[in-house]
Amino acid sequence: MLEGSVEFEIEAAYSKLRALLISKDCGVLSEEPPKHVLIKQGSLRGVSPRNAKKTVSYHIFPNKAGTRILAYSSVSSDWANLTIWGSVAAGVVAVLFWWIAADITAFLVDGTSGYWTWLAPAFGYPNVQYALFMTNVTKALSIVLFITILFEILDFIVVHRKIDTFAVETLNELAQK
Repeated sequence: MLEGSVEFEIEAAYSKLRALLISKDCGVLSEEPPKHVLIKQGSLRGVSPRNAKKTVSYHIFPNKAGTRILAYSSVSSDWANLTIWGSVAAGVVAVLFWWIAADITAFLVDGTSGYWTWLAPAFGYPNVQYALFMTNVTKALSIVLFITILFEILDFIVVHRKIDTFAVETLNELAQK
């Protein structure tokens, strides 16, 4: 939870905060003027803490020096689900590609027939060059998918740890007004 202070009265602080959030293309989900505003910000396509889809809750309290604002950010559940399930799907496809490559390699090395060996022949005859090409491509695709999954995990961790970036920027801008 973040905390910021401004030198405005609570009504002025609320209206300036709301105007600032609207100018940043935030959608207001709920509000209780002048005490609370809940917004949505970011996109499902966002990959940084600044532009990942999130909700931010601002609680506004009167203070002797003006107004105190508390902000709490959380990642949107649909962004988290898309990231998690996308990584799971990529993992399944990567394992499938690796299985295909291993099956074709076993067919080429010792002639054992497996589930995916039907991909090795070209025009009814075993084609070693085609099978080697198929093996290399499926292994490469599998490796690319595993690397993508690692980047997704890293992105997920970074976004969760720095999700308050937008709220910090907003509170800083509001304090400068």
